[in-house]
Amino acid sequence: MKRIFLLGAVAAVLFASCGESVDSKAAKLLEQANVAYEAGEYQNAKMLIDSIRNSYPTAFAARRGALELMRTVELAEQQRNLDHCQAMLGTLTARRDSMLVDFEYEKDNRYQDEGSYIVSSQAGRLNVFNSLLRARVTESGVAYITSVYRGKRIAHSAVKVSADGSYASCERAFSSHTYRNLGINNERLDFIYGEDGGIMDFISVVSGPVTVELTGKDGKHSYTLRGEDAKAISKVVELSKILKSIAEYKEMAAEAQRHIDFVKKTRERFETDSLSVVK
Repeated sequence: MKRIFLLGAVAAVLFASCGESVDSKAAKLLEQANVAYEAGEYQNAKMLIDSIRNSYPTAFAARRGALELMRTVELAEQQRNLDHCQAMLGTLTARRDSMLVDFEYEKDNRYQDEGSYIVSSQAGRLNVFNSLLRARVTESGVAYITSVYRGKRIAHSAVKVSADGSYASCERAFSSHTYRNLGINNERLDFIYGEDGGIMDFISVVSGPVTVELTGKDGKHSYTLRGEDAKAISKVVELSKILKSIAEYKEMAAEAQRHIDFVKKTRERFETDSLSVVK
């Protein structure tokens, strides 16, 4: 008797399940999607909405509701992204502005589309006769380091920095320049951050004095990097990362705003079309 009763109960459940309409099932999913949306679980809400679209193609009322809910979810999701980007931009801009008090802005309007920032202690007017590693960063966050050598010609093409038994080096300068100023030979090698053999990062994190060794076809030269120059390079690396992050968050904010505008226009067009049908 128990077995017959259990079989009957199972049959009753199956019959009830089979008897539930497609519209009812789709409506339940739509309600679950609404609950997920209210909880801020936007990805889960979109998955449930997709389930309605894929599993119940004839549940027209639920599908219309799902379409409207999807627009609402996308607006909320993109607004959350926009708010996050704007908050990060506020933080990053404040950090940038606090750092720029130590920098000078340089730009030659005749040749340059954007200017660059250089730590004041490394300004050219203060280093007319010094050999040094000079760092700068453009407004868009691209950082460079320049090996400036003044003295007897060595035609240097490689730079090595070392400290505490470790070193970093690079021979891939993207530009070089040799000239004479006030009767003194000047040589310059320019490296872009990220393609500098790790020189800038090495100087930024190493502790203790840094030895700079220049190697060229006509000789070698080495000197100890000044502490103020090491600090300047570290500041440029940090500012570069901040400026690049600002650019990235601006683009993400713009993308979120474009998405918001698109969804709003789509909703307005849908509402206008619906009113036209009613009339």
